[in-house]
Amino acid sequence: RKVEPAHAPAISDTIMTALLQMFQSSTQSRAGGVQEDALMAVSTLIEVLGEGFLKYMDAFKPYLLIGLKNIAEYQVCQASVGLVGDICRALGTKILPYADEIMEVLMANLSDNSVHRTVKPQILSVFGDMALAIGPEYVKYLDLVMTTLMQASQCQVDRQDFDMLDYLNELREGCLEAYTGIIQGLKGESNVTTPELVRVQPHVAYIVQFITVVAQDSEHSDASIAASAGLIGDL
Repeated sequence: RKVEPAHAPAISDTIMTALLQMFQSSTQSRAGGVQEDALMAVSTLIEVLGEGFLKYMDAFKPYLLIGLKNIAEYQVCQASVGLVGDICRALGTKILPYADEIMEVLMANLSDNSVHRTVKPQILSVFGDMALAIGPEYVKYLDLVMTTLMQASQCQVDRQDFDMLDYLNELREGCLEAYTGIIQGLKGESNVTTPELVRVQPHVAYIVQFITVVAQDSEHSDASIAASAGLIGDL
């Protein structure tokens, strides 16, 4: 993080080689703590290198997918999901060749009841990051993602359990962030309504209904109201 972005490529090969060796050995020995720390280091590398991280993607992708599938050690899974968001922001449309595999694992995690609940709101949010990254190309995932968001946004929890209320708000924030990313992503750079963006039209009534539910909930979080306001602006 302290290195000038211009100088980072001079040391990034050495760092990435060491990290890949750590992933390889920690995957074999199931050392979750090592993987989590290594993922955080990769996150910093992505932040500094930006699009320059692309050259490591082929070597890193297997370990990213292993991390995403590591539902037994949820901190590793959570760090991997966060990393997908970092990669989306850094690579933009250049993440496209990897998008199918990543989206498939994220979808599988959402529908798996054994995945730790703290991971799921973050996955929803990353759906929005992916849409912002690949723009109109996201249309191929649209129907499945919109169905998933509808299901997630209807989650009900025990209102007496404060932990579950926090989870509900995080889940709703994830949905709102996903909707925002999808609308902005499908709109792209264009000032006119794109054919891809028109595909969101049938879902608008439900999105507005969901925003209303969030607003009327006495236990709503400040973040969910802020995200709702931003989404209304985008709509």
